[in-house]
Amino acid sequence: MTIWRTVVLVLLCLQAGGAQGPIRLKAREIDPRAPVSAAPRSENARGFGHYIVQFGSYPGPALRRELARRGIRVLSYIPESALMAAGQAPLDLDGLGVTWLGTLAASDKLSPALSTEPAGAYLVIFHADTDMEQARAMVRRHGFEVLENPSLSADRLLVTGVVERLADLAAHDPVAYILPATVEIATRRQAFWCPGPITEAGPIAEYALSGSGWSKDASGGVALGYYFNSLTTKIDANTARGQIERAFQTWSNSVNVSFAPATASGQPRSIDILFASGAHGDAYPFDGPGGVLAHTFYPVPQNPEPLAGDMHFDASESWGVGTGVDLFSVALHEAGHALGLAHSSQPGAVMYPYYSQASGLTADDIAGARALYPAASSTPTQPAQPTQPTQPTQPAQPTEPAQPSPPSGGGDTTPPSLQIVVPSLTIVATSSATIAVSGTASDNVGVARVAWSTSNGDAGTATGTTLWSATVPLLVGSTTVTVRAYDDAGNSAWRAITVVRN
Repeated sequence: MTIWRTVVLVLLCLQAGGAQGPIRLKAREIDPRAPVSAAPRSENARGFGHYIVQFGSYPGPALRRELARRGIRVLSYIPESALMAAGQAPLDLDGLGVTWLGTLAASDKLSPALSTEPAGAYLVIFHADTDMEQARAMVRRHGFEVLENPSLSADRLLVTGVVERLADLAAHDPVAYILPATVEIATRRQAFWCPGPITEAGPIAEYALSGSGWSKDASGGVALGYYFNSLTTKIDANTARGQIERAFQTWSNSVNVSFAPATASGQPRSIDILFASGAHGDAYPFDGPGGVLAHTFYPVPQNPEPLAGDMHFDASESWGVGTGVDLFSVALHEAGHALGLAHSSQPGAVMYPYYSQASGLTADDIAGARALYPAASSTPTQPAQPTQPTQPTQPAQPTEPAQPSPPSGGGDTTPPSLQIVVPSLTIVATSSATIAVSGTASDNVGVARVAWSTSNGDAGTATGTTLWSATVPLLVGSTTVTVRAYDDAGNSAWRAITVVRN
């Protein structure tokens, strides 16, 4: 009997044992009554793999100790009652109250944002027990180039390549999740990552949706306290306090959650705020300047009181307001975790796994919060805050200019077809003062010329028409390069890329 056939028989027995709510992933909900998923595409011929294990209730410490005793490693938590576990098939789960066991499908590992974000550069997150040298070889076999960015966490790679190949890469068992990279990450600038909301059972998996957050009152709202145990010495104490309170108020402006000062540390339904260095009393010591900036503990019941919701910041970082490590931006992200939000895979969102300079919430952040709490009864206008970005933002794509009127009398109105072949990405990083751009163009009558222009004011005519090429000058920073093909009737078509010169 094959290993996987043995697993299927175990699963059928487990599924007959009880019912449980759905397992909520970002890509879909898994019904525990659904058939088991396909066998993991393991890199290990001995049948080692990664499995979602759902239990009839929250998997507490005693259950997780028993899993470890049976040789099963817990990697992350999936709200409300599932774990991502690793081990040799078949997993020994007898008597543990399991209601469903299966694997992530390739589609579960692909961020929904991949269909809307023409990133060209992607973050591939691997399970924490993956050999990363094998991971590099795997992505290269699928035609992706690895871009080195030392500031990424150890379990992920920045890659570029054809988006259509991501599904094949995601089918491999060691791959946990793939999402679009931001411009800052794609251009290999320093990025500060967040480990995600911490629960007593481990961090929430990047492919999982949030849990239910804090318990609500009769109106669906939540009242929370907050207490400053300590503050950073890098900026004025009143300023630091004000930036964190501003972050709380920003969330309150969008959802029915209120924050008020608590009278003491350790109160129930209260967020203790702590700045500390190194080991500071929990299981997650800080790693010094330039590493993990902060961490936050998920609400009850996934964490016990008084730890639930607490926000810890690394005191050794260069905290500032609008400069250095912007305290408001980090506090806004961490306050989202304190409310019960997991990470978003939408670039630009406050809750994206890597921090960015923020002045307020995005539509994606608000939608995530309103999935947990009702909208605020009234939404006051937040005063505009001066922003001093420390990292580049993606420039807006050029808007289509007005087309010349087609000739009267039934003339040609069909525009040419244009493709940029080199470079193949819509966002490109380079250290060169120029970039070579080439591609193809076609028309029902004929292509008259191909021209290019940049957001820096440069312009020129490409060499060739149906097969065209051009060398485009660049300034340091971001440049939008627009290429347009014309026919004799004045019809045109355009394509654009963004180039960041380091």
